[in-house]
Amino acid sequence: MSKTGFPLDRRELLISAVGVAATALPAAAPAKSRSTKAISLGRNQAFNLGWRFHRGIGDGFDAAALDDSGWRTLDLPHDWSIEDLQPDAGDPARIRGPFDQKSAGRTDTGFTIGGEGWYRKRFQLEKSKAGRVEIHFEGVYMDSDVWINGHKIGNHRNGYTPFAYDLTPFLAADGNNLIAVHARNLGHNARWYAGSGIYRNVWLDVTAEPARLDRWGVQIVTRRLVDGIASIEIESAVHDLPPGLTLHTRVRDAAGRTMWEGSAPATALVRQTLSIAAARLWSPDQPNLYTATTQLRRGSRTLDTMDTPFGVRVIAFDTATGMTVNGVPTKLRGGCIHHDHGIIGSAAFDDAEQRKVSLLKARGYNAVRPSHIPFSPAFLRACDVQGVMVICEAFDLWREPKTPDDFSTFFERDWKKDLDTIVRSMRNHASIVMWSIGNEIPGRDKPAGIELQWQLANAVHRLDPTRAVTAAIHGFAGHVATTSEKASRAGAAGTTDRTSTAFLDVIGYNYKLADYEADHARFPQRVFYGSESFPKEMFAIWEKTEKSPWLIGDFVWTAMDYLGEAGIGGSEFLPAGTPRIPPSCWPWINAYCGDIDLIGNQKAASFARDVLWGVSALEVAVQRPAPEGTEELLRFWGWSDELPSWTWPVEPGRPLAVRAYSAGDKIALELNGRQIAVRALTPSDHKLADFTVPYAPGALVAIAYRDGVEIGRRRLETIGAPAAVRLRTERSDRSAGRQALTYVSAEVVDAQGRIIPEGDHEIAVSVQGAGELLAFGSANPMAVGSYRSGKAKAWRGRALAVIRGSDHAGKVIVTAHAEGLKDSMVSFRLG
Repeated sequence: MSKTGFPLDRRELLISAVGVAATALPAAAPAKSRSTKAISLGRNQAFNLGWRFHRGIGDGFDAAALDDSGWRTLDLPHDWSIEDLQPDAGDPARIRGPFDQKSAGRTDTGFTIGGEGWYRKRFQLEKSKAGRVEIHFEGVYMDSDVWINGHKIGNHRNGYTPFAYDLTPFLAADGNNLIAVHARNLGHNARWYAGSGIYRNVWLDVTAEPARLDRWGVQIVTRRLVDGIASIEIESAVHDLPPGLTLHTRVRDAAGRTMWEGSAPATALVRQTLSIAAARLWSPDQPNLYTATTQLRRGSRTLDTMDTPFGVRVIAFDTATGMTVNGVPTKLRGGCIHHDHGIIGSAAFDDAEQRKVSLLKARGYNAVRPSHIPFSPAFLRACDVQGVMVICEAFDLWREPKTPDDFSTFFERDWKKDLDTIVRSMRNHASIVMWSIGNEIPGRDKPAGIELQWQLANAVHRLDPTRAVTAAIHGFAGHVATTSEKASRAGAAGTTDRTSTAFLDVIGYNYKLADYEADHARFPQRVFYGSESFPKEMFAIWEKTEKSPWLIGDFVWTAMDYLGEAGIGGSEFLPAGTPRIPPSCWPWINAYCGDIDLIGNQKAASFARDVLWGVSALEVAVQRPAPEGTEELLRFWGWSDELPSWTWPVEPGRPLAVRAYSAGDKIALELNGRQIAVRALTPSDHKLADFTVPYAPGALVAIAYRDGVEIGRRRLETIGAPAAVRLRTERSDRSAGRQALTYVSAEVVDAQGRIIPEGDHEIAVSVQGAGELLAFGSANPMAVGSYRSGKAKAWRGRALAVIRGSDHAGKVIVTAHAEGLKDSMVSFRLG
């Protein structure tokens, strides 16, 4: 039996780090006041409220004495690139959205604007009241400088990695302190929408003495799992350690019951071993978690405390059994995703991250590939809790650039520090199953690139010898492929150079379906997966994946729509015979290649995937009729413009293409109560039956059978005239506070409450009470208007409002109005 092993000692993957980051941070508590009350002792104190912000540059903005009373007051997380631009000089009354044709990133960044911004926050903490004070940023995009009371304390270039600074030496004696942060998002520095500013949470740690637990120094590892008994090892690093201290650890299950408790003399690195009998294991189907509480003590006095939620699981890779989770063969039903949240930009609210994972989980995904960066702690926590496996990707490039101003400028200086931070801060997440050291790296096959791959892989294994190292391979010529090159290569069989994969344990293939069988024959000991794939190839990919243990899964590009890489998944109706579809350009702003659209609704490919993965037994869609003399052409990541709709502005009798996806062996169609077609399905049909149906208003019904038994039924009806706007909230449990988000859908419906498939009315929403409108918009990939104005045109009958909680509990009232339609109102309580 062949195994994938490690470059260092070829050990088998029979041990696995588990859990969530050692500094797993709680959601921000509801703020009771915006006053600058003195901060007390304790770790992980939310530091998001009451910042001042200025978009632009200026002199002396770092000075403590600067009068910033004229600056805007806001609460983090904050992304200025998603906000409205300044009004046009010639039309100051015109509200401009965040999009500009002259943006440096153009289609790559969805025509959004970066620039520079300053943040300032005053807080009270006397120098004599604490042994050590640290500020912890989860992420600032990008190239940030930080000052405390006029003293510059550091620069951090990477826009996606966390960092912390010691404030202690520079605290003011009188307790009045000022933090200033300068963030730069300059030039064309990303291939997708990155966002700008302090877009993730900020925390403050105040400890009574210099002695403290290392911020990312607790590591929990499952060493063995035999007969339900889990052998666990916990390592805890301690700083500035005086003699006479002890380290105490307690492990509790999800119900709060103590499973183990132990103490040891505190040293720089304390190693504790324990066993949990009848351990409740973590897996995608049962994401059980424990919590380890680590305390640094002097006698009975606790000096520092850290909670670490973790899971118990063992991941292994084998060409005979594939990937196993706790011994169970498991395929990665994966999707690539970017980190933005559509109409709210990149601001990493906990609720937004949880919603993203919930939407994916509901559609059958059990794995994600965050592309091509480390995501926020809140996202990883959501994956831990909901049971979604993660390939954590560190870099999109190394030394050679992909855009003129990207991170390659800083890579040589910063990669060791960044990689150390990524692995140490995230290595305890149960959801992370592999570390990726790169995506489509230019220069990877050159001698210097091969040596760097060896250095990166070894560095990861030293930091975490319990997980596999992977990378996404797109070609073997050592250069970045253009979109057209990637697509043209995707269908042609190629060969894989050994040097491209020499130091990887599991190999990711981007758009190389045609190479799978040949590469397996050449490298029978290789375990690999599709790290990126075209949506249109899903059925062929999964037919091969399900029968090939050495092929452990696939990650479609992409699971969800995102801002930037505008229009790569679009389609257009062009004159018949047009040789190819032109590249997308303004006003395309989102990629439009996702299964799920920008505001969270299913698109056509998602319905097909529901059938592929067994979420649904039958789905039906109708292709949008092509204007006379045209045909639909798809971009490389495109899917036909088809909708689950039987409402079309065509003459009766016009032939329409109807597509039925089913896991059954027969599909019957009925139109207005009369059976019009029956089609048998064979394995070669890949779960798809095509029909041509003359259009007639009424009801089209599809029925799926297996072995003569009905297994699914779908009904499409002709919808009536638009009659009203309907508001609906997504969740019933809602907390208060500035971190709390409530999603409210706005739908254009007919008199029977059915969504108008082509509804495009302009809707105005307003919010009153204990909340405020954070954003309002649609999934239209060419909607370049404002997300902050409270007005948006529905797209395909839908729009979405995101309501941010205030700093107090109370009732929220949301109203919606559209000209000529009945208004709508919905209310709910926060807290």
